[in-house]
Amino acid sequence: MSRYDDVYPLFQEYDMYAQSIDLLKEPNVFKATTPYGSYVCKRTNVSAKRLVFVSDMLRQLQQRGWDGAVPFTYTKFDDPFIVLGDAVYYVTPWQPGSEEWTEQPLAWATPAIERLAELHHLTQNYRFDDPRQVEPLIDSLLNRWQYWQGQMEKAAKVAEGRQYPSPFDLVFLANKAFVTEMSQTATDLLTDWKERHETHAHFRLSLIHGYPHPAHIVPDRSGKGKLLNFDRASFDTPVRDLTLFYRTYFQLAGDEAGASQLYHRYAAIFPLRPEEIELLAAFLSYPERIMRDIDVYYHNRKDWSELYAVKRLEKDMDRLMRLHRWVQQAF
Repeated sequence: MSRYDDVYPLFQEYDMYAQSIDLLKEPNVFKATTPYGSYVCKRTNVSAKRLVFVSDMLRQLQQRGWDGAVPFTYTKFDDPFIVLGDAVYYVTPWQPGSEEWTEQPLAWATPAIERLAELHHLTQNYRFDDPRQVEPLIDSLLNRWQYWQGQMEKAAKVAEGRQYPSPFDLVFLANKAFVTEMSQTATDLLTDWKERHETHAHFRLSLIHGYPHPAHIVPDRSGKGKLLNFDRASFDTPVRDLTLFYRTYFQLAGDEAGASQLYHRYAAIFPLRPEEIELLAAFLSYPERIMRDIDVYYHNRKDWSELYAVKRLEKDMDRLMRLHRWVQQAF
């Protein structure tokens, strides 16, 4: 019996049969070889409602001539997914070529930022202009940031109270003042932004990808790339995509000059409004990854060795300082 016996029958819904199934990413992403080509099949926790929404949006964009995303493959009943028991599966065409970027860790950035700009531009929808749709995001972020700041203060007391501080304790305490200043600055910026825009009625919402990452764009024949994995897509402020993009870019050793070039490429397609630029600066000013490192270490949420933990923190501090310098220069 094959370990993929639950996957093989799915392709009957597409009027195909799978000749072989291979695991692409543990435990939910598979590659199927069929007489009609190769496909990726993903088991997802995304709701059927969201998949219908995203697949319809991408289909509309494809019909308008945009080829910046890997499309859903529809079943013989014209459905974008299959429900099997408690699981939801969807299928997309297999896209070879990501190995081209293996030796170039930042090669993904230019095609990704351009495709995101196109996506945001093509899907901006003024019918969704409603400040109440942006305010919940701001409120949830402020609550989370303030919670993490409180947790950081508790962690600092633990580190300071140890007779023999660990290497992580020492690096954390040496950088605590800077991290505290950054987190407070970001909180103040976002609070001020919220107060100044409480009666603003023209926030742009677009279809955002939700997880811009090197693994979620693949080269195409034109060299521009195609976005994939829209499991976290939603209608939201495009600033969320840009925030995640730049955090990943700097985490992969991107530099300030490259970040500015990428921003100009994005703005040439989809210029941000002044209030969106301010929001981006506030989002990027918060040291989120450092806060996560501290939370994981002092609550033992993952099985990190001391050596791994301290090296991770040192690397993340270096990337944070680089991002911080760029934000100050750019905005």
